[in-house]
Amino acid sequence: MTFDELIILVTSSDPEDWHTTVCWGAHSGPSYRDHFNFYRVYDGQSNVLFAKAHSLVACYKPDISVTMAWGLDAMTDLEVPWANKFPDPKAASHYIDLFYNNALVFRTEYVSVDGDRANLPLPDSPDELSVPRAYNALIRLVDHIGGTRISEYDTYFRRAGFQVVEGDWPSS
Repeated sequence: MTFDELIILVTSSDPEDWHTTVCWGAHSGPSYRDHFNFYRVYDGQSNVLFAKAHSLVACYKPDISVTMAWGLDAMTDLEVPWANKFPDPKAASHYIDLFYNNALVFRTEYVSVDGDRANLPLPDSPDELSVPRAYNALIRLVDHIGGTRISEYDTYFRRAGFQVVEGDWPSS
């Protein structure tokens, strides 16, 4: 499988094509998609090893060599007007990682808005709220298959002021 084939496969898939495992909360386990940080001093303690992890993982049912993980924090307090205008102004960005045969192939970011009630794309510019069609499809997919809430992606997308545009994504 080529890189372009992987991107097309994932962004053209349906939520029903994915098996999702939640890796946070009661009765859950680790995602095994961790990022370790070493802090010389953390919260008053010295020499602390701290792990952050993706909170959700999914495998593509027709070909389980295709997997993705998302939820690893990129920026915990994101301040951009379109993301902070919802009833709960808290917004944060997170990573989505695409894997093929357990190899990390691609990483991009998305934004959780309205106190984590929805996931939205992170546009290149906070002033120009255009989103490439394939990127929109990926974030919409993740919003639909992630967690236990009912997705309201399309409503949040419109309320943020985004518009879908044609164009190559991801760009090299």
